[in-house]
Amino acid sequence: MRGRNAIDMISGGVDSVTTAYYVNKTMKPKNQLLIFCDYKQRTYPYEEFCIRQVSKDLGVPLKIVDLRWLGDISTSVLTHPEKEIAETKEEDLWDSKKAKRRILKWWDPCRNAILLLVGLSHAESSYISKGDRYDVFIGIRRETPVAMKDNTPEFLEEVNRLAEQATHHGGYRLLAPLITYDKDKVVKLGEELGVPWEYTYSCYAGHGFRNVKGRRLPVHCGLCSNCRRRRLAFRSAGVPDPSVYAA
Repeated sequence: MRGRNAIDMISGGVDSVTTAYYVNKTMKPKNQLLIFCDYKQRTYPYEEFCIRQVSKDLGVPLKIVDLRWLGDISTSVLTHPEKEIAETKEEDLWDSKKAKRRILKWWDPCRNAILLLVGLSHAESSYISKGDRYDVFIGIRRETPVAMKDNTPEFLEEVNRLAEQATHHGGYRLLAPLITYDKDKVVKLGEELGVPWEYTYSCYAGHGFRNVKGRRLPVHCGLCSNCRRRRLAFRSAGVPDPSVYAA
């Protein structure tokens, strides 16, 4: 795959940013494009801030796609800032029953499938108009103790089959190089690749910005399940986390 063009669907989180750095530094594509989707997520300002920093650091162009209609139809607390996000205890991260109950709180209808189709549409457009082939990358990884259905190898296999029928020429590849990685392994890889962790954002709630040593950085709440998982992953990986937490 070295030398092919790459579209990275990027959210600003640890997994998608590490994927973008992996593609850039390891696969060395001829051309790379970051695509970030606005689906009315409550943490959009922090994600966009981080992604713009990542785009600048990598020297890779960024395109923002309007999917705000998805936020309009979603029941997820991620797209409804009026809904409270409860604290998650670290020990609850490994409770499969509680994890299953949490999934629908974060679930936006067909989100990862839509994101990949957005990337695929851009890839096909480029091939039809310019003859340039792009692979599409998404930063999904192995989730424990319960995986969302659109974060699995089975999901990736199915959308690749769909891509063959959904495009005129076929031959496009939808890839998730971190699909078998646990989050601490993602952190270890990202550290090796030089990911600027202070410009990644994992929080579900959003907690404003803060000036730290002359730099404006986004603040994590420190209490939601994603913040807990992030902190645990850095601790398990033995990698210092320079991000700002409110709690």
